[in-house]
Amino acid sequence: MKYRDLLELKKRMDFNLTEPEVLIKLIEEACSKGEKMQKDMQRLQSISSKITNILKKKGFILREDILKQIKLYHKRVVGIDGSFQLTGGAGGKWYAPISVARIIFENGFDSQPFVDIFWAGIQEINESDYPEPKNIASIMMLTAESKAILNWGTLNKPSFVFIDGPIVDPPIMSIGGEDYIKDRCEGIKKCLEKSIVIGCVKRSRDRFYIKYLENFIFDTSIKNCLNQFLTDQHLMAYIFANVRSKEYFGPLFTKWIDISSVNRIYELYKKHGIYITCLFFQKSITSPVLRLDIPFLTPPENNSNTAETILQAIKATDVWTYPGQDYPLPVIIAHEKCNIREGCAQILYEEIITKSRTIDPYNQLILTQLR
Repeated sequence: MKYRDLLELKKRMDFNLTEPEVLIKLIEEACSKGEKMQKDMQRLQSISSKITNILKKKGFILREDILKQIKLYHKRVVGIDGSFQLTGGAGGKWYAPISVARIIFENGFDSQPFVDIFWAGIQEINESDYPEPKNIASIMMLTAESKAILNWGTLNKPSFVFIDGPIVDPPIMSIGGEDYIKDRCEGIKKCLEKSIVIGCVKRSRDRFYIKYLENFIFDTSIKNCLNQFLTDQHLMAYIFANVRSKEYFGPLFTKWIDISSVNRIYELYKKHGIYITCLFFQKSITSPVLRLDIPFLTPPENNSNTAETILQAIKATDVWTYPGQDYPLPVIIAHEKCNIREGCAQILYEEIITKSRTIDPYNQLILTQLR
C-alpha cells in the first residue's frame, strides 16, 4: 500500500476503535458544526465580494499580465528546508533527529536537481534544562537551516533561494531569543548580496495584511467586514475565489506590503538589517494560497529596485510551480528529502535503547521502562 493509503487506513481504524456511544454524540455534534460552517461560509462569501471590489479598484489585486514582461535574472534555483521529530521523554531525556536539505538546480530547468543533505544528526535534550523540549528542537532545526542559508550565501552564486516557511521563523521572541535572530539575519544578509530570497508560507496564521487594509480603507463598514476573517490567508482565499468566479484562471497576487514594523520581532530583524515585505500568491484555481516573504537589505520604500525584485520573486514562484503542484518544485523536493517522519524517529529511539543494552538485570529493567 502507498504511504497515504496507510495513513488513511490508520485514521479509519482509530475512528472505528472509538466507543460507539462516544461516536454517536460526536457525529451529531460534527453535523451541527458543519451546518454552522456552511452558513458562515455563505456570509463570508457575500462580505468578501464587497472587499474584493474595493481592492480591485485600488489596485491591490494583480494578474499575470504584469509578469509577462519580466525576464528572470537567474537560472540557478535553490530550495532549503529542515525537519525534526521529538522522541523519548521517559526520565526527562528527549532525542531530536534533525535534518536540513538543499536542492540545487544549477542551470535551472535544463539541469537535474542536486540533493545536498547539509546536516543530519540526533540532538539530546534534557527536560530539566528545557521544560519545553519541542521548542528547543525546533530552534535547533531552524539554526541548522539558517547555517545552510549562510553557507549558500558564502558561495557567491546568484540564484533564487526558496525557503520552506517564513523569513521570520519562529514568530515569537520567547523561542530562540535575539541571538538566534542575529544568526538568522546574518545568513539571509549574506544570501541577499547575490540572490533573491523567497520565503514560501503554506499556512499563514498572521493578520498583517488585514491590519494594513484596516489602516488603508477608511470605510468603517468594510473595516468591520475585515475583522470577521480569522487570518490573512482566510481572507485571501475568499478574495481570490471571488476574482476567479469571473472566469479568470491564471496566477493571482496582491500588492506587496512592508511588514518590518508590525511587531517587536520584525523590528528586531529590521534592527539587524533585514527588511521584510510580503504578499499573497495563487498559481491557479486549484492551488492553495501562498504568502511570499521577500527580504531586503535596505528599506523597501527607499529602494528603486524593490518593485522589480518583488516581481522577479513572483515570476520565479510562478514558473517553478508546476501544473498540479501546490508549491514551487524546489520547496517540494527539499521538504521530501529532509522530512523525518514520526515512525522513523521512533525506530531511531528504539535503536538507541537497543544499543545501550547491558547484561545487568537492574539496568535491563530500567531500559524496559524507558521504552
